[in-house]
Amino acid sequence: MGADAVPIAVVTGFWAVVGIILPFILGKGPNKGVIQTVLVITAVTSWLFWLLCYLHQMNPLIGPQLHNTTILAIRYLWDGTLSLDDFNETTTTNTMETTTAAAI
Repeated sequence: MGADAVPIAVVTGFWAVVGIILPFILGKGPNKGVIQTVLVITAVTSWLFWLLCYLHQMNPLIGPQLHNTTILAIRYLWDGTLSLDDFNETTTTNTMETTTAAAI
């Protein structure tokens, strides 16, 4: 899955209109500078927020994946116990719950 050029171009074009063209059209009256500044800042920050969210979907952050030995070591260090029977029962229960949830 990759980033498509069409959505990026369309959204960039929309925010370019808001940030480049609208400040000259709507900037009239005593608050002209404030209105222009607000439109430009809104366009830049909204476009940047959208772009980062869109691109984040291409490379999502995934949490660490722990191996069984690492889980056992952490359990031993935190609880002070090392029981392979309890670990096997927990793994079997979690596997069955995951399988049941996936089936539903």
